Amino acid sequence: MSSNEPLQTAQQQSIRYSSKLMTALNRFTGGLATEVTNPLKAKYGKAYDHLISGDTHRYREEIDTAISHYKLALEHRHDFTEAYLGIAKCFRRKGDTMGAIKYLCKAIEQNNFRKELHLDLAKCYAECGYTAKAIHHYERVIKLDRNSVEARFGLALVVEAQEDFQYAIRLYLEIIEIEPEFLPAYNNLGSIYMRISMFDAAESLFRTLVSKAPEFTRGHLGLAITLDKAGKCAEAIKCYQQVMKLRPSTKNSDFIEKRIIQLNKDLGRTKTRRNTTLVLVK
Repeated sequence: MSSNEPLQTAQQQSIRYSSKLMTALNRFTGGLATEVTNPLKAKYGKAYDHLISGDTHRYREEIDTAISHYKLALEHRHDFTEAYLGIAKCFRRKGDTMGAIKYLCKAIEQNNFRKELHLDLAKCYAECGYTAKAIHHYERVIKLDRNSVEARFGLALVVEAQEDFQYAIRLYLEIIEIEPEFLPAYNNLGSIYMRISMFDAAESLFRTLVSKAPEFTRGHLGLAITLDKAGKCAEAIKCYQQVMKLRPSTKNSDFIEKRIIQLNKDLGRTKTRRNTTLVLVK
């Protein structure tokens, strides 16, 4: 054996191990390439490129250019749900709600099981005053997602405006059960209870609300009005005063000041020029 043979053997082994390493690395990187393959790109091809361009221009507020790219995407693939949705978002950004409705309907024709499509369409119908259609699509979202707080809240607003208070109450109660920290549900539910003269229930809701959000002036105002209507004058005055303390420049300041004066009179009280409350001796 020559003196060079050990060196040649080592080199051959090194090459062989290096070859195996490269094979393993190629297999690994090939696997990564397969894993990160975008299924939308694979399915829609050139249409997907226009979709990405449309999204980019929309985020830059270049709305008309974005619409052009979305429409080009649809020329390549008329069944591209995301392109219809992109156009709908552009029309909403432009304030053209009816245009948004048109393309959202087309998107739903392609995929009737996407809750976000029904949710956006419900909002558009509600904005345009198409109450029955808004209700239908909000309810469709809830069927697709039993825990959708956003759909329930939107639906509750619509049916409350129609004075279907029992349905609205049920929806607000469901929201509170699903998401106990969703404060608008407490406020709106308390307001309904107050409107239908369920003052104890309204007071309970508003007290829960102000305990959860002590700085939320609407909660204190709701509680004050509820106590006022229930004839609990002294407590109502304190709540009205709390509203003024939290937000002295509130748009309700004139109403609040008048109610405080009237409630003090009802309690047999008067005020000095320094706003000190005194008991009127009869």
